Amino acid sequence: MTRSELTRPDPTERLGPDDMATLRDEQFLQAALLQQQERAERTPAGRPGWCSNCGAACVALAVYCDDDCREDHQHRLAVLAKQQARR
Repeated sequence: MTRSELTRPDPTERLGPDDMATLRDEQFLQAALLQQQERAERTPAGRPGWCSNCGAACVALAVYCDDDCREDHQHRLAVLAKQQARR
């Protein structure tokens, strides 16, 4: 550590318990949003209005017709990712 790091005050040093809780909530939310954005970038985009798993027509702007199709498709994508990682 450099001397400037030792003498620099911690910006959270004077925060009360409520302020610290708010700060931790904001940090957690930012981390969760970043993780979701990274996951969305890795997932191939589907055609809105058509199920990405079974190909059936579904609600406009929806990518899956139900939770079972979503879970099945995500499971198959995870298996494919593991198989590709082994190569």
